[in-house]
Parts: sequence; structure tokens; C-alpha cells
Amino acid sequence: MDPSADVVILTALPVEFQAVLALLRERSTLVHPEGTRCVVGTLPGATGTVAVARIGPGNLGAAAITERVRQWLSPQALLFVGVAGGLKPSVALGDVIVPTKVHHLHPGKEAPGGFRARPVPGAVSHRLEQAAGTALCADTWHAWVPDDVRETWKGACPRVHFEPVVAGEVVLNSSDTPLRSLIMTHHEDSLAIEMESAGVARAAVLSEGLQILTLRGISDHADPDKRSDDASGSQHRASAHAAAAAAALLCELLPDTEAHAGSRSSQTVGPATDVGKPSPTDVDWVNALMAFGDMSRADFRQNLLFDMGRILGLPHAFMAAELPMARDHVREIVRRMSDYRDPPAARAAAYTALEFARPDDAALGRLGRLMP
Repeated sequence: MDPSADVVILTALPVEFQAVLALLRERSTLVHPEGTRCVVGTLPGATGTVAVARIGPGNLGAAAITERVRQWLSPQALLFVGVAGGLKPSVALGDVIVPTKVHHLHPGKEAPGGFRARPVPGAVSHRLEQAAGTALCADTWHAWVPDDVRETWKGACPRVHFEPVVAGEVVLNSSDTPLRSLIMTHHEDSLAIEMESAGVARAAVLSEGLQILTLRGISDHADPDKRSDDASGSQHRASAHAAAAAAALLCELLPDTEAHAGSRSSQTVGPATDVGKPSPTDVDWVNALMAFGDMSRADFRQNLLFDMGRILGLPHAFMAAELPMARDHVREIVRRMSDYRDPPAARAAAYTALEFARPDDAALGRLGRLMP
């Protein structure tokens, strides 16, 4: 039987890896032919299996391993769990941040007038972010935090923030540097800085629908106090908080019930594709949409999104991050249709918009065969 895992959790540092590992039971080790190791186990309160790997810091490695485990273990979802540096006073040491989007720090152009950012799309899974909102809306997730860590709280419980983050190939430990100014100028909405989520997000964009989410515990404020914060055990506490939040999320995604315990194919959250594994239906939709000759044009795709939003009664265009390659953009549109609160309505809106825009296109018949 080929190796598999329902969810893969990637970590960068040993302290992050150990925090996740401490929550798993019935553990065993899988070794990829190229040497990548995952510890596979079960999580009390969740059905299915969870695989956790330590891959080291950096976006490049994170992107490569994300793609490797996607092909190797076919997970339904992938989480990156670890620590981050807070960028604003509103986030306290030990708080957990769930990124709503990921800014890649470094892409840009250095011109005579200064640095000009060239943003790279870094979308997270809407489905996973929404599930995290449910799982972490109350303090019940604190029950997953080890007793020795909870004893350090002294009445100040960690909070959860749903805000953007910025990810780069750098450790920031100064509050007065050109890099800090660059972040505040081009990515001012970022609540934290870390080193892996941009790579994970990019790998997800290039895959057929892999859903990803990052959960980070704040271990420092990316300032000169970082060394002393780390020495105080802040990374251990922040890692434990992030792992606890991830455990609560998994219990929301893969609930353990007597009727479904241990069954990957009959989870109460719905079909396996609900958590991220690509389905033939999505692939068929991508191919059917690409059969329209004009779909290669960016303006045609944007008009399609505008018409879909109008048909759905939205105050804006249907949201799907634009990507430079037509097929990648269409994949993103299809993914967002699957993640929409009413997927059949989103697909019907796409068909109706194309029926109006290209009523005589032979591709419309192919698309119509995918409709209920």
C-alpha cells in the first residue's frame, strides 16, 4: 500500500517539530526515497493520520518539500506550524496568528527612486481559514497546551489573530533598519514576519488544489530583544501554542466519531475533497474552461469574474487571485468556486456568464455537460 496521510504538518525548527510531535499518538516513521522523513501518528479527537516533518528554515526548502509530500503522501491539507516575529504592538508574545494572506518579502525592483515591490500572490485556503475561525473562536483550544506551558501564563492567555504575514529569507531583529522600513512601506498590513509561508503558498498555487494554512506562535517582536526573548523560552511557548491551535483545527476538520473513526473515505466534514484533495470534477472544469479560445486573455477572465459576481449578487467581482499564466489563473478560479459557500451556485454563475458572453462557442457544450 502506498504511504499516505490525511494531513501533513511541516515545521522548520526542532522546537516546532517537538511541539507537534508531543501531541501525536501511535507514531511511526516514513522515509521518502530522497531521504525526507515524516513521523506519522494519530491525534486524539481527530480521525485519520497526521504526518509531521522538520525541514529547516526558508521559503525555498518549504516550497520543495511541500510539493514532495503532496506527491508522496497525497494529503487532504497541509499546515505549516511554527513561530514568527511580531511586527506590531497589538500582538503579544505567545499569541497565535493565522495568516489571511502571505506577502513574499523580496520580489521587487531596485530603481533609482528606491525599491519597488512586485507582489507575488500568496493566498491561503479559504476553507481552512474558515475552519480555523470556528475552531479557535473560543478558548477551548487552550486545552491542547501542555501544563508546563500553561503555568507560565500568569493570567495572560494567548489570543488568536487573523491577519496577513510577510515571509522572507531573513531573520529580523531590529526595529530601525531599511528592511523594517521596506516592510512598513510595502506590506504595512502584516502582523508578523517569518521565513516559510511564501514558499508553501507558492507550491500550493502551482498544484492542483492543495489547500494550505499557516499557524504561528509569536516568539519575539523582531527587535533587539529577540535574543533575550529566545533565551527566556519564548520559542518553546510559542511553538506549543501554535501546535495546540493546529490540533484544535484538525479536530474541526477531521472530527472523531464512532460512526466514522479511522475512515478516511467517510469523514463527517463531507467528501475527502472538502479538505483539499483535488477531484476529477475540478480538473474537468479547468479543461472545459480552457477550451474557450478567449480564456487565454486576461481581460476575458477578469470580465468572467465580474459577471460571476453580478450573477451571484455580490457587491464585487468573484474573487480569484490573478496569475500570469492562463491555466494557473483558471485553476485558481475553479479552486475558489469549490471553496465558495455555495459551490454549485458559483459553477452555475460561471456557466451563465459564459453562455451570455460566448453563446455560439462549441466549448459551451462541453462545459454544460459538467453541470448537474
